[in-house]
Amino acid sequence: MGASVGIGALVVGTSLLLVFALAMQTLDDRLNASLEIIEDAADDTPDIRIDDATLWEGAVLTVTVSNNGSNYTNGTLTTSGGAGGFLGGFTVDASGGIDTVFITIRGNYSSVPTVVVDPTGQPGNAGGATFTVDIGNFIYANMTNVGSTTVALADGWVFLDGSSGPAPTNLENAYTPSINSTNWYPGETIVVEWAEDGATSYERIALTVLGETVGLPLA
Repeated sequence: MGASVGIGALVVGTSLLLVFALAMQTLDDRLNASLEIIEDAADDTPDIRIDDATLWEGAVLTVTVSNNGSNYTNGTLTTSGGAGGFLGGFTVDASGGIDTVFITIRGNYSSVPTVVVDPTGQPGNAGGATFTVDIGNFIYANMTNVGSTTVALADGWVFLDGSSGPAPTNLENAYTPSINSTNWYPGETIVVEWAEDGATSYERIALTVLGETVGLPLA
């Protein structure tokens, strides 16, 4: 009788140990699976960097034609005196009047410059064109996706001076890809530029992508 009870207890004990071992194995398997999911999620976290960032407080933001003039041929715009770095161009209509202008280099000025037609190559009877110029803050920045995750441009937001600055700018509005793409690929460096017209100066730029934020002082 005693031997039977002892053997029965041993069997029960062994069964319980087996159940416990199986339960622990199941927990270990679930833990490992959870860790793998966490690691996979961590691998998807963007790794981004702002390489450099510059604020030009007197950049030429817009040039509009006030008077078209006449007898021009398609040509180049500069500023009176040539200082500051601005460079632009224009096209003309059938009578030689300037009808469209574009900016090639914005330059940087402490006061509004006078934009003029570069006379090089223009007919002697060309003249009369005048322009209205607006200057303000313009930000240039180089940013690199140094991780292994492709980032949608729409998921990126650029801030100036944090919560005390203007509303953030979406990366899609600040960067125009050279190819038809809405993504920022691993290893790719993008040139971000946009205007923040107004008298306010800014000190710092930050980029946030899916919870990952990096910042840099503006030069």
